Amino acid sequence: MLAERFGVLVPEHYGDLAGEYEAARKGVGLVDMSWRGVIELTGPDRIRWLNGQITNDVKDLKAGEGKLAAVLNIKGHILTDLAVYGLSDSVWIDLNRDRAQIVRDAFDRYIVADDVVAENASDRYAHLMVVGPEAQHFMVEAAGAGVADLPAWHHAEASLGSSPARIITSRWLGMPGYDVIVPVEAAGKAWEALVKLGTGRGLRPVGMAALEILRVEAAWPWYDVDFDEGNLLMESLSQDHVSFTKGCYIGQEVVIRVEHQGHVNKRLCGLWVAGEAVPPAGVGVQSGERPVGTVTSAVRSPVLGRVIALGHVRREFWDPGTKLRIAWGEQSVEAQVAPLPFISEGL
Repeated sequence: MLAERFGVLVPEHYGDLAGEYEAARKGVGLVDMSWRGVIELTGPDRIRWLNGQITNDVKDLKAGEGKLAAVLNIKGHILTDLAVYGLSDSVWIDLNRDRAQIVRDAFDRYIVADDVVAENASDRYAHLMVVGPEAQHFMVEAAGAGVADLPAWHHAEASLGSSPARIITSRWLGMPGYDVIVPVEAAGKAWEALVKLGTGRGLRPVGMAALEILRVEAAWPWYDVDFDEGNLLMESLSQDHVSFTKGCYIGQEVVIRVEHQGHVNKRLCGLWVAGEAVPPAGVGVQSGERPVGTVTSAVRSPVLGRVIALGHVRREFWDPGTKLRIAWGEQSVEAQVAPLPFISEGL
């Protein structure tokens, strides 16, 4: 069964949602991440120029290194979240595929006298993810010992069978994970090689339905789902995405102003939700009769045995344990503010 995510059709499930979730949570899962895209930067000025465009400090980014960041507009609102990877002759920017051309065009407006070329290379690469407690052991078997001890967001070139691949140590789901980026013509062979190696080792393909549960548990917010261009960075993304000490970049004045005044008026929070009903995205969060927020994503977590949600909540109600209500249609359920992530690595 296929479903559209970020402009791409990907498997919703492979016939066993519970089994797919359990494989990723307890063993190792393989995810089709075709909805991720790549902007490729080339040219001798690429690092210096990029450092003036994104929120994190990459002026010393070396080949094999990576980090999280975001692109903002001049008002400080988020155009996209991303991961940036340094290669020997280029920089890859990993982001949702439906944001790639928008961000590439925004970049192009700021390339003036710089020797930089920004290309939307999303159609040239395929993106997979191997994730779960056994992911490291599995990827060492699949790609060699060189991927074993990579720090988060660092990466190495390897081979999967006869396919060249870039293996990235990712932490999207708050547990051991590896993103695998391969030339699009090698995607089928890479997938088959991973599935074949995983036979008898507990690996299972994991569809988007299971991934949705896992990413809410890990508090991985998605653009156009949990935040969008109407949000400021500190409302929706973690401090891993930003440097408060780097030089100028687009939107920096707003970020620094918010940092100095000490708060934003709302931010993405976790919510424990009473009962078994899963609130739909977009419904209101209330304190008494007062509207104080909006649910952005909600799932029932098998490992926690309860419904959980992400949502933007006003700052007066951020304290964990604060009692609220979620109302939609004829339903109204109790909720409590919960610290994020709901599940941390090692649980």
